[in-house]
Parts: sequence; C-alpha cells; structure tokens
Amino acid sequence: SKFPSLLELSIRECPQLLGRLPTFLQSLQKLEIYECRRLVVSISSFLSLCELSIEWCEQLVYEGSSSTEEVTSLKNVSLKNISKFDISAEKAMLRFANSEVFDISGWKELESLSQNGLSLVGHRFITIEDCPQLVSLETEEERLPVDKIPGVESLEIWYCERLNRLPEVLHAFTFLIGMRLNGCPGLVCLEMRNFPPALKKLEISKCENLQYLVDENVNNKSMSSNTRLLEHLEIMDCPSLIWLSSRGDICNRLQHLEIGSCSKLSILFLNAKLPAMLQQLVIWDCPVLECIAQDFHETLDLKSIKIFCAENIKLLPRGLDKAQPS
Repeated sequence: SKFPSLLELSIRECPQLLGRLPTFLQSLQKLEIYECRRLVVSISSFLSLCELSIEWCEQLVYEGSSSTEEVTSLKNVSLKNISKFDISAEKAMLRFANSEVFDISGWKELESLSQNGLSLVGHRFITIEDCPQLVSLETEEERLPVDKIPGVESLEIWYCERLNRLPEVLHAFTFLIGMRLNGCPGLVCLEMRNFPPALKKLEISKCENLQYLVDENVNNKSMSSNTRLLEHLEIMDCPSLIWLSSRGDICNRLQHLEIGSCSKLSILFLNAKLPAMLQQLVIWDCPVLECIAQDFHETLDLKSIKIFCAENIKLLPRGLDKAQPS
C-alpha cells in the first residue's frame, strides 16, 4: 500500500475525476465520495473500513472474495444516487449486513431490498429514500426467520411512491421505537397486526391516500395492544385522512399529538375519548374538522392545546373544564 497510515479519504465535487480509487488502503476507516459522477469506486480492498458514504458516483463495485472475514468492520453505510451498483447480492449481503446505520437513496430501479442482497436484519437505524419502484420491503420468499429478531431502532421511508404496505414482519421488530413515513401515496393505513410492539414515536407526512391510522376491521383485542406504547404521533399533509381511530383503546399512552394540513379530517377520535395521558395537542389547517373527540378522561392532564386554521370546528370535548391548568 502506498498510504499505509491513511485513515480517512474524502473526495467531494470533482466532476472531471476519472478512473478508480486507489486500492489496498489497508488502514482506511472512513471513505466519503460526493459528486464525482465519473468515478468508479471499489470497496473490496478496504478491510478496515468503518464508515462509507457514496453519493453521485459512476459505479460502485466489489471485486474481492466473499469471505466473511472482510465484513465485520463496516458500521455506517450511506449509498445515494449511484449510477451503477455492480455488487452481487451475495457480496452485498456479506459486506453491508452488520452496519448499524444503513441509508440508501435514489435507487430508481430498486423493487425489493433482496434484489441487491440488502435486508432489514442487522441494522439499528435504517433510512430508505427516493426509491420510486420499491413496492415492499420484503417479498413472500423473504419472510424473516423466527430466530432472527431485528435490532432496528429507527426506520424512515421517504418518497417511495409505489410502496403500498409495510413489512409483515414489523411485529417482530421488538426494538423499533421510532418510525417516519413521508411521501408514500400507496399507503392507505397501517395494519394493526404488523404494528411494531415497542413503537413510541410515529411521524407520517405527505401520504396522500392515508385514510386512517390503523386498520381496525380485524376484531382482535390483542392486536390493539400493539399501539398502546405510542407516545408521540404526528400526521401532516395527508389530504385523505378521515379520522385517527374509532376505538378508545388505541394510543391510550399518547402524550403528544399533532395533526396538520389534513383537508378531509372531520373528527380525530370517533365515538371515543381523547387518550388519557395526552399532554400536548396541536391541530392546524384542517378546514372540515368539526369535533376533536366526544369526551375527555377525568384524569386527562393536558398542558397545551393549540388549534388554528380550523374554521369549521363546532364542538370541543365534554369535560374540557376538568383539564388540569398548566
């Protein structure tokens, strides 16, 4: 190696740079390539690599063997807008499987994660963005084995227009506490049987066909318990949203609720009370909203209520006078 002590290599905005990166940088721990659209990047020789960030490059290749000895160091992976991903599914699975942070964006032809040897297993923080052909994060043949419980703590999905459902294995994501869905018009609701059991924070925005939070057609009390740990809920720019829930046992530990720019929302909780532990309620730009909920819990400890641009609201919940002053 010509640079035996090189730990970090960053090349940014060099649009005329041709060829390939130096190989056999045995000590390299961090590699960053940004806006080098004619550069071919091979990661097969960076055996000590911990952080990999590639955005807008010509080609990403892997020319090494499939030895499992080469894959243990990589912990932070960000792959965005790569013209050609020339890594076999087998090698990609080995190389990226154990990264804690996994972020992909701008994969225009990606239909499923396994198509390129990618998986939800092995990561703690996952972000998937701008993958317009992505239909699902799993297929029938990719169902998660029972003995492989994912350690995912955060899942973000942005601008995946064809995504019409979340993985059926979400119920096995026992460590998932935060989820964000943005720009996924194929989603109509979240299926309660798949709801992550430990989820505390959920943010949904720009999902134009979302009609309600969870599918309540399944009559199973055990399923409703999946949403009971949810503490923070934000839904914005969802013009098809009709209501959040018609059942009082859903989101009963909710502390922060914000709803904004939902043009069809007429009532938040149909035939149900506001969550008993709610502390902050924010509603804005909901022009047909008439009622928040039928009633308050006597133990409700609301500290903040903010409602604006809801010109059609006619009824506040009964018992508002019992809310504790802040």
